[in-house]
Amino acid sequence: MAVNCKFMVLSIDGVPFGLMERMLREGVMLNLAGLVERWGMRQMRSVQPTVSCVAWSSYMTGCNPGKHGIFGFVDRRPHSYDLAFPNARMMAVENIWQVLSRADKRVFGMNVPATYPPRPVNGVLIGGFLAPTVDKAAYPAGVNDYLKSIDYQIDSDAALGRKDKRAMLVNLDKTLSKRMEAMFYFLEAERWDFFHTHIMGSDRINHFLLEKMEEGDAEFGPAFFDYYRKIDGYIGRLLEKTGSEAPLMIFSDHGFCPIKQEVQLSRYLIERGWTALADQVQHPLSINPEKSKAYCLIPGRVFVNLQGREPQGIVPIEEYQQTREALKRDLLELREPRTGDKVIEKVLMREELYWPRGCQGVCEVAPEQAARAEGTYGKAADLIAVPYDGYDLKLGLAGQVLFQKTELEGMHTYADAFMIARDVELPENDLEILMLARPILKRWGVEPPADMDGEGKAITNWN
Repeated sequence: MAVNCKFMVLSIDGVPFGLMERMLREGVMLNLAGLVERWGMRQMRSVQPTVSCVAWSSYMTGCNPGKHGIFGFVDRRPHSYDLAFPNARMMAVENIWQVLSRADKRVFGMNVPATYPPRPVNGVLIGGFLAPTVDKAAYPAGVNDYLKSIDYQIDSDAALGRKDKRAMLVNLDKTLSKRMEAMFYFLEAERWDFFHTHIMGSDRINHFLLEKMEEGDAEFGPAFFDYYRKIDGYIGRLLEKTGSEAPLMIFSDHGFCPIKQEVQLSRYLIERGWTALADQVQHPLSINPEKSKAYCLIPGRVFVNLQGREPQGIVPIEEYQQTREALKRDLLELREPRTGDKVIEKVLMREELYWPRGCQGVCEVAPEQAARAEGTYGKAADLIAVPYDGYDLKLGLAGQVLFQKTELEGMHTYADAFMIARDVELPENDLEILMLARPILKRWGVEPPADMDGEGKAITNWN
Protein backbone atom coordinates (compact mmCIF):
# COMPACT_ATOMS: atom_id res chain seq x y z
CA MET A 1 0.00 0.00 0.00
CA ALA A 2 1.37 3.40 -1.00
CA VAL A 3 2.09 5.88 1.73
CA ASN A 4 0.64 9.36 1.46
CA CYS A 5 3.49 11.54 0.22
CA LYS A 6 2.35 14.22 -2.16
CA PHE A 7 5.73 15.32 -3.55
CA MET A 8 8.90 13.24 -3.26
CA VAL A 9 12.51 14.31 -3.88
CA LEU A 10 15.52 12.00 -3.71
CA SER A 11 18.81 13.70 -4.48
CA ILE A 12 21.98 11.71 -5.21
CA ASP A 13 24.97 13.97 -4.86
CA GLY A 14 27.45 14.34 -7.70
CA VAL A 15 26.23 11.71 -10.16
CA PRO A 16 27.10 12.76 -13.73
CA PHE A 17 24.57 12.37 -16.53
CA GLY A 18 26.95 10.22 -18.57
CA LEU A 19 27.63 7.83 -15.69
CA MET A 20 23.93 7.49 -15.00
CA GLU A 21 23.32 6.73 -18.70
CA ARG A 22 25.96 3.98 -18.50
CA MET A 23 24.53 2.47 -15.31
CA LEU A 24 21.03 2.45 -16.81
CA ARG A 25 22.32 0.84 -19.98
CA GLU A 26 24.38 -1.81 -18.17
CA GLY A 27 21.68 -2.84 -15.70
CA VAL A 28 23.18 -1.30 -12.56
CA MET A 29 20.11 0.88 -11.90
CA LEU A 30 17.24 -1.44 -12.87
CA ASN A 31 14.57 0.24 -10.75
CA LEU A 32 15.52 3.69 -11.96
CA ALA A 33 15.53 2.41 -15.54
CA GLY A 34 11.80 1.72 -15.35
CA LEU A 35 11.17 5.29 -14.27
CA VAL A 36 13.38 6.66 -17.05
CA GLU A 37 11.65 4.53 -19.67
CA ARG A 38 8.36 6.24 -18.84
CA TRP A 39 9.51 9.77 -17.94
CA GLY A 40 12.94 10.21 -19.51
CA MET A 41 16.13 11.72 -18.12
CA ARG A 42 17.63 15.14 -18.77
CA GLN A 43 21.00 16.79 -18.41
CA MET A 44 21.19 19.75 -16.00
CA ARG A 45 23.69 22.48 -15.19
CA SER A 46 25.01 23.16 -11.71
CA VAL A 47 26.54 26.39 -10.33
CA GLN A 48 29.90 28.18 -10.45
CA PRO A 49 32.03 27.44 -8.63
CA THR A 50 30.75 23.87 -8.75
CA VAL A 51 30.52 23.11 -5.04
CA SER A 52 27.81 21.03 -3.37
CA CYS A 53 26.90 23.53 -0.65
CA VAL A 54 26.56 26.31 -3.27
CA ALA A 55 24.49 24.12 -5.58
CA TRP A 56 22.12 22.95 -2.86
CA SER A 57 21.77 26.48 -1.46
CA SER A 58 20.72 27.60 -4.95
CA TYR A 59 18.27 24.71 -5.23
CA MET A 60 16.60 25.24 -1.87
CA THR A 61 16.29 29.03 -2.18
CA GLY A 62 15.76 29.41 -5.92
CA CYS A 63 18.33 32.21 -5.72
CA ASN A 64 21.81 32.79 -7.09
CA PRO A 65 24.67 33.06 -4.55
CA GLY A 66 24.63 36.86 -4.79
CA LYS A 67 21.30 36.69 -2.96
CA HIS A 68 21.58 33.61 -0.73
CA GLY A 69 25.20 34.30 0.32
CA ILE A 70 26.81 30.83 0.11
CA PHE A 71 29.80 30.93 -2.28
CA GLY A 72 32.04 27.97 -1.36
CA PHE A 73 33.29 25.43 1.19
CA VAL A 74 34.98 28.19 3.16
CA ASP A 75 34.68 31.94 3.04
CA ARG A 76 36.29 35.02 4.50
CA ARG A 77 34.59 36.97 7.22
CA PRO A 78 33.63 40.44 5.99
CA HIS A 79 36.32 43.10 6.42
CA SER A 80 38.89 40.57 7.66
CA TYR A 81 41.28 37.82 6.63
CA ASP A 82 39.62 35.35 8.98
CA LEU A 83 37.93 32.19 7.73
CA ALA A 84 34.27 31.28 8.07
CA PHE A 85 32.61 27.97 7.28
CA PRO A 86 29.28 28.76 5.60
CA ASN A 87 26.18 27.09 6.98
CA ALA A 88 22.45 27.78 7.17
CA ARG A 89 22.98 30.66 9.60
CA MET A 90 24.75 32.56 6.81
CA MET A 91 22.00 31.95 4.26
CA ALA A 92 20.31 35.27 3.68
CA VAL A 93 16.94 34.07 2.33
CA GLU A 94 14.32 31.46 3.19
CA ASN A 95 14.69 27.88 2.01
CA ILE A 96 11.95 25.91 0.29
CA TRP A 97 10.91 24.07 3.46
CA GLN A 98 10.27 27.43 5.14
CA VAL A 99 8.30 28.80 2.18
CA LEU A 100 6.11 25.69 2.07
CA SER A 101 5.71 25.77 5.86
CA ARG A 102 4.31 29.30 5.64
CA ALA A 103 1.71 27.89 3.24
CA ASP A 104 0.73 25.27 5.89
CA LYS A 105 2.40 22.40 4.06
CA ARG A 106 3.87 19.54 6.05
CA VAL A 107 7.53 19.17 5.07
CA PHE A 108 10.50 16.86 5.59
CA GLY A 109 14.17 17.27 4.67
CA MET A 110 17.13 15.04 5.54
CA ASN A 111 20.87 15.49 4.99
CA VAL A 112 20.67 18.17 2.28
CA PRO A 113 23.91 20.20 2.40
CA ALA A 114 23.58 23.75 3.81
CA THR A 115 20.58 22.88 6.03
CA TYR A 116 22.56 22.83 9.30
CA PRO A 117 21.69 24.31 11.71
CA PRO A 118 18.13 23.34 10.78
CA ARG A 119 15.63 26.17 10.65
CA PRO A 120 12.19 25.83 12.26
CA VAL A 121 9.70 24.35 9.80
CA ASN A 122 6.25 22.79 9.80
CA GLY A 123 7.67 19.30 9.99
CA VAL A 124 11.17 17.82 10.28
CA LEU A 125 14.49 19.12 9.01
CA ILE A 126 17.66 17.06 9.60
CA GLY A 127 20.89 18.88 8.79
CA GLY A 128 23.67 17.64 6.55
CA PHE A 129 27.40 17.08 6.88
CA LEU A 130 28.24 20.28 8.79
CA ALA A 131 26.24 19.11 11.80
CA PRO A 132 28.84 18.37 14.51
CA THR A 133 26.89 15.61 16.26
CA VAL A 134 23.57 13.81 15.96
CA ASP A 135 22.48 15.57 19.17
CA LYS A 136 22.28 18.86 17.26
CA ALA A 137 21.32 17.67 13.79
CA ALA A 138 17.55 18.02 13.68
CA TYR A 139 14.54 20.26 14.13
CA PRO A 140 12.58 19.65 16.24
CA ALA A 141 15.17 18.59 18.78
CA GLY A 142 13.22 15.49 19.80
CA VAL A 143 14.01 13.93 16.42
CA ASN A 144 17.62 13.60 17.53
CA ASP A 145 16.63 10.94 20.09
CA TYR A 146 15.31 8.69 17.33
CA LEU A 147 18.41 9.29 15.18
CA LYS A 148 20.68 8.31 18.07
CA SER A 149 18.62 5.20 18.75
CA ILE A 150 19.38 3.79 15.28
CA ASP A 151 23.03 4.92 15.26
CA TYR A 152 22.26 7.37 12.44
CA GLN A 153 25.32 8.59 10.53
CA ILE A 154 25.37 12.27 9.56
CA ASP A 155 28.02 11.63 6.91
CA SER A 156 30.56 9.04 5.89
CA ASP A 157 34.18 9.47 6.96
CA ALA A 158 35.79 11.08 3.90
CA ALA A 159 39.26 10.76 5.42
CA LEU A 160 39.06 7.00 4.92
CA GLY A 161 39.21 7.58 1.18
CA ARG A 162 42.83 8.66 1.52
CA LYS A 163 43.83 5.96 4.02
CA ASP A 164 41.87 2.77 3.49
CA LYS A 165 39.43 2.40 0.60
CA ARG A 166 38.08 -0.92 1.83
CA ALA A 167 37.20 0.67 5.16
CA MET A 168 35.71 3.61 3.25
CA LEU A 169 33.34 1.26 1.42
CA VAL A 170 32.19 -0.35 4.67
CA ASN A 171 31.59 3.09 6.14
CA LEU A 172 29.69 4.24 3.03
CA ASP A 173 27.42 1.19 3.24
CA LYS A 174 26.63 1.79 6.91
CA THR A 175 25.92 5.48 6.33
CA LEU A 176 23.60 4.70 3.42
CA SER A 177 21.82 1.97 5.36
CA LYS A 178 21.12 4.25 8.33
CA ARG A 179 20.03 7.10 6.05
CA MET A 180 17.52 4.84 4.30
CA GLU A 181 16.30 3.34 7.59
CA ALA A 182 15.51 6.85 8.80
CA MET A 183 13.94 7.81 5.48
CA PHE A 184 11.45 4.94 5.51
CA TYR A 185 10.69 5.47 9.20
CA PHE A 186 9.71 9.11 8.68
CA LEU A 187 8.01 8.42 5.36
CA GLU A 188 5.61 6.03 7.06
CA ALA A 189 5.19 8.09 10.23
CA GLU A 190 2.70 10.60 8.85
CA ARG A 191 1.39 12.33 5.75
CA TRP A 192 3.84 14.65 4.04
CA ASP A 193 3.28 17.34 1.44
CA PHE A 194 6.97 17.62 0.55
CA PHE A 195 9.59 15.00 1.41
CA HIS A 196 13.26 15.33 0.42
CA THR A 197 16.05 12.86 1.29
CA HIS A 198 19.65 13.38 0.21
CA ILE A 199 22.35 10.75 -0.42
CA MET A 200 25.88 12.14 0.00
CA GLY A 201 27.90 8.94 -0.30
CA SER A 202 27.75 9.02 -4.10
CA ASP A 203 29.88 12.17 -4.05
CA ARG A 204 32.38 10.49 -1.73
CA ILE A 205 32.75 7.32 -3.80
CA ASN A 206 33.12 9.36 -6.99
CA HIS A 207 35.90 11.42 -5.40
CA PHE A 208 37.92 8.37 -4.39
CA LEU A 209 37.06 5.56 -6.84
CA LEU A 210 36.00 7.18 -10.12
CA GLU A 211 39.31 6.55 -11.85
CA LYS A 212 39.50 2.95 -10.65
CA MET A 213 35.98 2.37 -11.94
CA GLU A 214 36.84 3.80 -15.36
CA GLU A 215 40.06 1.78 -15.54
CA GLY A 216 38.22 -1.43 -14.65
CA ASP A 217 40.09 -2.09 -11.42
CA ALA A 218 39.45 -5.73 -10.48
CA GLU A 219 38.46 -4.98 -6.88
CA PHE A 220 37.23 -1.41 -6.72
CA GLY A 221 35.52 -1.23 -10.11
CA PRO A 222 32.85 -3.80 -9.14
CA ALA A 223 32.64 -2.30 -5.62
CA PHE A 224 31.86 1.09 -7.17
CA PHE A 225 28.89 -0.28 -9.08
CA ASP A 226 27.75 -2.41 -6.13
CA TYR A 227 27.30 0.79 -4.13
CA TYR A 228 25.05 2.24 -6.82
CA ARG A 229 23.11 -1.04 -7.02
CA LYS A 230 22.35 -0.62 -3.33
CA ILE A 231 21.07 2.90 -3.98
CA ASP A 232 18.90 1.53 -6.79
CA GLY A 233 17.53 -1.13 -4.45
CA TYR A 234 16.39 1.57 -2.06
CA ILE A 235 14.89 3.49 -4.98
CA GLY A 236 12.85 0.38 -5.81
CA ARG A 237 11.49 0.23 -2.27
CA LEU A 238 10.76 3.96 -2.36
CA LEU A 239 8.83 3.67 -5.61
CA GLU A 240 6.77 0.81 -4.16
CA LYS A 241 5.88 2.85 -1.08
CA THR A 242 5.08 6.12 -2.85
CA GLY A 243 3.09 4.60 -5.69
CA SER A 244 3.09 5.58 -9.35
CA GLU A 245 1.17 8.85 -9.23
CA ALA A 246 2.86 11.23 -6.78
CA PRO A 247 5.14 13.90 -8.30
CA LEU A 248 8.74 12.80 -7.98
CA MET A 249 12.19 14.20 -8.73
CA ILE A 250 15.44 12.20 -8.57
CA PHE A 251 18.51 14.22 -9.51
CA SER A 252 22.09 15.24 -8.80
CA ASP A 253 23.59 18.65 -8.14
CA HIS A 254 26.66 18.39 -10.39
CA GLY A 255 28.64 15.93 -12.45
CA PHE A 256 32.08 14.37 -12.07
CA CYS A 257 35.15 13.64 -14.16
CA PRO A 258 38.57 12.07 -13.48
CA ILE A 259 41.27 14.38 -12.15
CA LYS A 260 44.28 14.97 -14.37
CA GLN A 261 46.01 17.23 -11.85
CA GLU A 262 45.19 19.08 -8.67
CA VAL A 263 46.24 22.70 -9.16
CA GLN A 264 47.44 24.72 -6.17
CA LEU A 265 46.15 28.13 -7.20
CA SER A 266 47.58 30.03 -4.24
CA ARG A 267 51.03 28.72 -5.22
CA TYR A 268 50.49 30.10 -8.73
CA LEU A 269 49.52 33.52 -7.34
CA ILE A 270 52.66 33.47 -5.19
CA GLU A 271 54.84 32.57 -8.18
CA ARG A 272 53.27 35.40 -10.20
CA GLY A 273 53.87 37.92 -7.44
CA TRP A 274 50.23 38.50 -6.50
CA THR A 275 50.28 36.87 -3.06
CA ALA A 276 52.89 37.01 -0.29
CA LEU A 277 52.90 34.54 2.58
CA ALA A 278 52.66 35.44 6.24
CA ASP A 279 55.66 34.53 8.38
CA GLN A 280 53.67 31.59 9.75
CA VAL A 281 51.07 29.89 7.55
CA GLN A 282 48.26 28.65 9.78
CA HIS A 283 45.22 28.68 7.47
CA PRO A 284 44.31 29.43 3.81
CA LEU A 285 44.31 33.21 4.38
CA SER A 286 47.68 33.40 6.15
CA ILE A 287 48.99 36.06 3.79
CA ASN A 288 51.11 39.17 4.26
CA PRO A 289 48.49 41.78 3.31
CA GLU A 290 51.04 44.58 3.04
CA LYS A 291 52.67 42.75 0.12
CA SER A 292 49.67 40.96 -1.45
CA LYS A 293 47.61 42.48 -4.22
CA ALA A 294 45.38 39.39 -4.43
CA TYR A 295 44.63 36.10 -2.69
CA CYS A 296 42.32 33.17 -3.29
CA LEU A 297 40.00 30.65 -1.69
CA ILE A 298 38.91 27.24 -2.89
CA PRO A 299 37.87 26.62 -5.59
CA GLY A 300 39.18 29.29 -7.96
CA ARG A 301 37.81 32.33 -6.12
CA VAL A 302 40.26 35.23 -6.36
CA PHE A 303 39.96 38.40 -4.27
CA VAL A 304 41.64 41.76 -4.85
CA ASN A 305 43.25 43.08 -1.65
CA LEU A 306 41.33 46.32 -1.97
CA GLN A 307 41.92 49.47 0.05
CA GLY A 308 38.93 50.35 2.21
CA ARG A 309 37.36 46.92 1.91
CA GLU A 310 40.02 44.54 3.20
CA PRO A 311 41.41 45.65 6.57
CA GLN A 312 44.93 46.06 5.16
CA GLY A 313 44.15 46.44 1.49
CA ILE A 314 46.83 47.91 -0.77
CA VAL A 315 45.09 48.16 -4.18
CA PRO A 316 43.44 51.58 -4.69
CA ILE A 317 39.89 51.53 -6.05
CA GLU A 318 41.17 53.38 -9.12
CA GLU A 319 43.31 50.34 -9.96
CA TYR A 320 40.65 47.74 -9.19
CA GLN A 321 39.61 46.94 -12.74
CA GLN A 322 43.09 46.95 -14.24
CA THR A 323 44.20 44.66 -11.40
CA ARG A 324 41.39 42.26 -12.20
CA GLU A 325 42.24 42.33 -15.91
CA ALA A 326 45.89 41.58 -15.15
CA LEU A 327 44.90 38.73 -12.83
CA LYS A 328 42.61 37.35 -15.52
CA ARG A 329 45.41 37.34 -18.09
CA ASP A 330 47.75 35.54 -15.69
CA LEU A 331 45.13 32.94 -14.80
CA LEU A 332 44.36 32.23 -18.45
CA GLU A 333 48.08 31.73 -19.13
CA LEU A 334 48.37 28.88 -16.64
CA ARG A 335 49.35 25.62 -18.38
CA GLU A 336 50.25 22.14 -17.24
CA PRO A 337 54.00 21.79 -17.94
CA ARG A 338 53.86 18.09 -18.80
CA THR A 339 51.28 18.45 -21.59
CA GLY A 340 51.15 22.17 -22.33
CA ASP A 341 47.38 22.09 -21.86
CA LYS A 342 45.60 25.20 -20.63
CA VAL A 343 44.21 24.86 -17.11
CA ILE A 344 41.70 27.72 -16.91
CA GLU A 345 38.88 27.79 -19.44
CA LYS A 346 37.29 31.06 -18.39
CA VAL A 347 37.67 33.80 -15.78
CA LEU A 348 34.47 35.57 -14.74
CA MET A 349 34.17 38.88 -12.93
CA ARG A 350 31.78 38.82 -9.97
CA GLU A 351 29.27 40.99 -11.82
CA GLU A 352 29.28 38.58 -14.79
CA LEU A 353 28.15 35.63 -12.67
CA TYR A 354 26.20 36.96 -9.67
CA TRP A 355 23.56 39.57 -9.04
CA PRO A 356 22.23 41.17 -5.83
CA ARG A 357 18.82 41.29 -4.24
CA GLY A 358 16.40 43.37 -6.23
CA CYS A 359 17.84 42.25 -9.58
CA GLN A 360 16.50 39.50 -11.82
CA GLY A 361 19.64 38.34 -13.56
CA VAL A 362 23.05 39.80 -14.30
CA CYS A 363 22.70 43.58 -14.50
CA GLU A 364 24.90 46.42 -15.70
CA VAL A 365 27.13 47.61 -12.89
CA ALA A 366 30.37 49.59 -12.96
CA PRO A 367 33.43 47.65 -11.72
CA GLU A 368 34.02 50.11 -8.90
CA GLN A 369 30.39 49.74 -7.82
CA ALA A 370 30.75 45.95 -7.84
CA ALA A 371 33.93 46.25 -5.76
CA ARG A 372 32.20 48.29 -3.05
CA ALA A 373 28.99 46.24 -2.90
CA GLU A 374 27.69 45.36 0.54
CA GLY A 375 25.47 42.53 1.77
CA THR A 376 25.59 39.00 0.43
CA TYR A 377 26.61 40.12 -3.07
CA GLY A 378 29.58 41.92 -1.57
CA LYS A 379 30.92 38.63 -0.20
CA ALA A 380 31.54 37.25 -3.69
CA ALA A 381 35.04 36.80 -5.07
CA ASP A 382 36.23 39.50 -7.46
CA LEU A 383 37.10 36.86 -10.06
CA ILE A 384 36.02 33.24 -10.46
CA ALA A 385 38.42 30.96 -12.37
CA VAL A 386 36.61 28.15 -14.18
CA PRO A 387 38.96 25.23 -14.95
CA TYR A 388 38.86 22.81 -17.81
CA ASP A 389 37.50 19.44 -16.74
CA GLY A 390 40.29 17.43 -15.13
CA TYR A 391 42.05 20.33 -13.42
CA ASP A 392 40.87 20.50 -9.82
CA LEU A 393 41.56 23.93 -8.31
CA LYS A 394 42.92 23.76 -4.76
CA LEU A 395 44.87 26.22 -2.56
CA GLY A 396 48.36 25.01 -1.63
CA LEU A 397 49.29 28.21 0.19
CA ALA A 398 52.03 26.54 2.23
CA GLY A 399 53.08 23.97 -0.36
CA GLN A 400 55.94 24.06 -2.82
CA VAL A 401 54.32 22.40 -5.84
CA LEU A 402 51.81 23.80 -8.30
CA PHE A 403 50.59 20.52 -9.82
CA GLN A 404 50.14 17.21 -8.03
CA LYS A 405 48.18 13.96 -7.96
CA THR A 406 46.83 12.65 -4.65
CA GLU A 407 44.36 9.99 -3.53
CA LEU A 408 41.53 12.09 -5.00
CA GLU A 409 40.39 10.58 -8.30
CA GLY A 410 37.34 12.63 -9.26
CA MET A 411 36.34 16.30 -9.37
CA HIS A 412 33.06 18.17 -9.78
CA THR A 413 31.84 19.28 -13.20
CA TYR A 414 29.34 21.98 -14.11
CA ALA A 415 27.33 20.94 -17.13
CA ASP A 416 26.35 17.32 -16.53
CA ALA A 417 24.09 16.76 -13.56
CA PHE A 418 21.08 14.52 -14.25
CA MET A 419 17.36 15.01 -13.67
CA ILE A 420 14.52 12.48 -13.68
CA ALA A 421 11.11 14.04 -13.03
CA ARG A 422 7.69 12.40 -12.85
CA ASP A 423 4.67 14.65 -13.29
CA VAL A 424 6.62 17.85 -12.54
CA GLU A 425 6.50 20.73 -15.01
CA LEU A 426 10.12 21.75 -15.60
CA PRO A 427 11.46 24.23 -18.20
CA GLU A 428 11.49 22.46 -21.57
CA ASN A 429 14.80 23.38 -23.16
CA ASP A 430 17.06 24.90 -20.55
CA LEU A 431 17.60 23.44 -17.10
CA GLU A 432 19.85 24.24 -14.18
CA ILE A 433 19.59 23.53 -10.49
CA LEU A 434 18.64 27.15 -9.71
CA MET A 435 15.35 26.59 -11.59
CA LEU A 436 13.91 23.79 -9.46
CA ALA A 437 12.35 25.64 -6.52
CA ARG A 438 9.77 27.41 -8.70
CA PRO A 439 8.23 24.22 -10.19
CA ILE A 440 8.00 22.66 -6.72
CA LEU A 441 6.15 25.69 -5.36
CA LYS A 442 4.01 25.89 -8.50
CA ARG A 443 2.90 22.28 -8.03
CA TRP A 444 1.44 23.39 -4.69
CA GLY A 445 0.03 26.68 -5.93
CA VAL A 446 2.41 28.52 -3.61
CA GLU A 447 3.54 31.95 -4.76
CA PRO A 448 7.35 32.16 -4.98
CA PRO A 449 9.04 34.88 -2.92
CA ALA A 450 9.18 38.11 -4.89
CA ASP A 451 12.96 38.08 -5.28
CA MET A 452 13.32 34.40 -6.26
CA ASP A 453 15.40 33.71 -9.37
CA GLY A 454 15.14 30.76 -11.73
CA GLU A 455 13.24 32.08 -14.73
CA GLY A 456 13.81 34.54 -17.55
CA LYS A 457 17.25 36.11 -17.28
CA ALA A 458 17.62 35.12 -13.63
CA ILE A 459 19.68 32.01 -14.37
CA THR A 460 23.43 31.48 -14.27
CA ASN A 461 24.16 29.93 -17.67
CA TRP A 462 27.39 31.75 -18.58
CA ASN A 463 28.23 29.65 -21.66
